Amino acid sequence: MRPKSWICRIETVLVAIASLGLFAGSTFSLQAEPFETVLFEDDFEDASLKKEWGSWKSESLIRDGVLVGITPKTADHPSVNTVKLPPLSDLEVAVSFKFAGSNKFNIMFRDLDYEGSHAGHICHVVVGAQSIDLVDGKTGQFLKSIRDLRKAGIKPDAATLELLKTKVSHNEISIDSTTWHDLVIRIEGDVIKVWIDGELAGTLKSEGIAHTTKSNMNITTMDREVHYDNFVIRTPEPK
Repeated sequence: MRPKSWICRIETVLVAIASLGLFAGSTFSLQAEPFETVLFEDDFEDASLKKEWGSWKSESLIRDGVLVGITPKTADHPSVNTVKLPPLSDLEVAVSFKFAGSNKFNIMFRDLDYEGSHAGHICHVVVGAQSIDLVDGKTGQFLKSIRDLRKAGIKPDAATLELLKTKVSHNEISIDSTTWHDLVIRIEGDVIKVWIDGELAGTLKSEGIAHTTKSNMNITTMDREVHYDNFVIRTPEPK
């Protein structure tokens, strides 16, 4: 289980290092200050998930103070654990994670009332042991016209394929699957950024990201298992 006080200790150390200028001129990337307002958080210390959590095709559970993401063996879709949001444009999700069998999960943002994309998908981040992908799904792969073509078995034309390339930022990384890591995803306007362990891992600027009424956040666990802890959703504005 990830120690619950890790955030304060890490932030204190990073601020101290930055103030000393020890990394001036280096490639060290200090994470941006967190958004101001905590909208929802869960350290998974209760015996069961908080009432705010929903699930779909999931066997996820709390074990030893962490959320264990598990896709049922017979499921035709990865495990989904979800939190409903008030309609938001800008927000930030922070979570600690550890691969424990599965080596991939998604953090997805949707608008449940939006019909222009498949299942209201707006944007998402795919976290893997060797790469991080940032995706504008609203105007990319989940755009209804593109999704309908693929569902019908029709390959997109060359222009559409070129468009889709601009809707994804692929970033190669190397994550130690045996240890805990800290993920922060921030959406501001039409930009989504991702930090892993305090270092910037990827950025994507695309118009679909600026969708103003994101109302749902999903943790989608591929296969079995990924462990999660210290989950927080923040917004930039005070309540």
